[in-house]
Amino acid sequence: MSQIRRFFGSMTLPAFAATAGAVAAVLVYGAVTVLEQTYRVIIGGHAWNDMASPPEVMLGLVLVSIACGAGASFVLARSFQRVLQRFLAYLDDTTSVRPRGVDTVMFKELRRLRVAVTRRVSHLRRENERLATIAYVDQRTGLPNTIALEAEIERKLPFASYDSPAAFFLLDLDQFGRAAERLGSLATNTLLKSVGERLTGSMSRLDPTVAPSLDDAMITALHNDQFAIFLPNAITRENVSNIARAIRVAFAQPFEINGQSVSIGMSGGIVMAPEDADSPQKLFRHADLALQQVRQESASGFRYFSPRLNRVARGKYMLEAELREAVAAREFKAVFQPKVDFATGKIVGCEALARWQRANGKIISPAAFIPLAEETGLVNQIGEQILESACECAVVWMKEGFDVSVAVNVSPRQFMTVDLTNLVLEVLKRTGLPPARLELEITESMAVSDPTKVDRVMRPLRALGVKLALDDFGTGHSNLSMLTQLPFDVFKIDRQFVSALDADRQAPAIVEMILAMAETLGLKTVAEGVETERQAEFLSRRGCSMAQGFLYSPGLPQEGFLELLRGWDKRASAPRKAS
Repeated sequence: MSQIRRFFGSMTLPAFAATAGAVAAVLVYGAVTVLEQTYRVIIGGHAWNDMASPPEVMLGLVLVSIACGAGASFVLARSFQRVLQRFLAYLDDTTSVRPRGVDTVMFKELRRLRVAVTRRVSHLRRENERLATIAYVDQRTGLPNTIALEAEIERKLPFASYDSPAAFFLLDLDQFGRAAERLGSLATNTLLKSVGERLTGSMSRLDPTVAPSLDDAMITALHNDQFAIFLPNAITRENVSNIARAIRVAFAQPFEINGQSVSIGMSGGIVMAPEDADSPQKLFRHADLALQQVRQESASGFRYFSPRLNRVARGKYMLEAELREAVAAREFKAVFQPKVDFATGKIVGCEALARWQRANGKIISPAAFIPLAEETGLVNQIGEQILESACECAVVWMKEGFDVSVAVNVSPRQFMTVDLTNLVLEVLKRTGLPPARLELEITESMAVSDPTKVDRVMRPLRALGVKLALDDFGTGHSNLSMLTQLPFDVFKIDRQFVSALDADRQAPAIVEMILAMAETLGLKTVAEGVETERQAEFLSRRGCSMAQGFLYSPGLPQEGFLELLRGWDKRASAPRKAS
């Protein structure tokens, strides 16, 4: 049966019709001949072998019947085949509105088929157009999206050469997060649409000498607040630089969104191809590296990719891998710098400072790993390890009979992304440290950026006795009235003011102002970076509560700090007492 299906399946419609017509002709002729001979035998009394016509004539009639039946069937089937072929051509042709050549087809069924096919194909084409719009167009801006950009780069990047280079801009809006928070989601989409329109408009107003670089250029909207420009025919690096300047000028003017004036700039990383990239992946990666460099150096502007950025990135990736391994191995420990009470000369507290101690004993400075830890989110885990280490050490000191509290820094990312309240409560429970012996330090910029969250996080902790210190006070030019409303216990005077006491005439006045403000609010003060007796004496006379710095001790590991506590002679600090 399967062989029969394969046989007929390989035949065309006219061939099948011709075969069927020939078989039908033979069957009809045979049936007529049999009936005729039966009649002659019964009525005429002839014998069965007494044929009416000679065999030669009968054979000729059979052949004629076959030819006529097969030919007629072939002609009719051929006509039907042409109608079906026109329908197939219509289905393959994405531009035709309706099938051609079938307006006057015979047979009712074919006319119904024409109507059904036309209707269905029209519907499918509308759906395809809608899906293509969704797939290749950014719904917020109406610009092509990432998928469309990647397809365009795949097509045209292979044709870029050193004589005729291509260029790629990865663009990012400056301070977009603040603008979005201010405007709300609906107005933010309006802003992004306006950004796309202004970006497109800036290209149309370029100098005629630069305009040829925009031939076949594609401006696209990527995810979030990022855009991109691909120039398959950049021509020269100078033209590319002129385009970058035109974008900067265009975005120097504020946007008017729902009656609000919004100032928002645009920065970008630029890659030339094939000089710095020969694949879409490298274009995006290298442009992102250049953009990151912009953010690190000046926060705004344009920068070309250079091979040095690739080397820096590889080093950064290696450090990130090592950092993740270190977090898993719990290689982050706390060292402790004492806080000395000016009134009593005693060590009354300390600050836990994060240190990365490798398995080989090498100590890595926080300046080397904290920025990367912030960027990768690993600072949350590092912060938890430091907090737990500090609390465990404070419990040891308490059991030794020392009345010493410990202060732990909280990073901005940790404060924003971690449930800090529950984390602190869990660590206190695990270690057994009384809450009153723990102090959390946050920076002035953190306090001002989200005072509501600071209050929400700290209120439950302060109710248990945990203290809150404002670190680096005086450096943020903050809203003082806002700070006074937050639940702080301690102001820490930034080391830059303390270091400048001997050299800067304004520094003493600033320090005195901070001390006076703290006294008015009933807050304690800690001066950071105290290195000389003269600084200590000035601070003591002006009413500062505590001092911290190399005058007393550098950061010490747990054992070293415990030895410092045991050997501390308060008489050694007598010259630093208030006179």
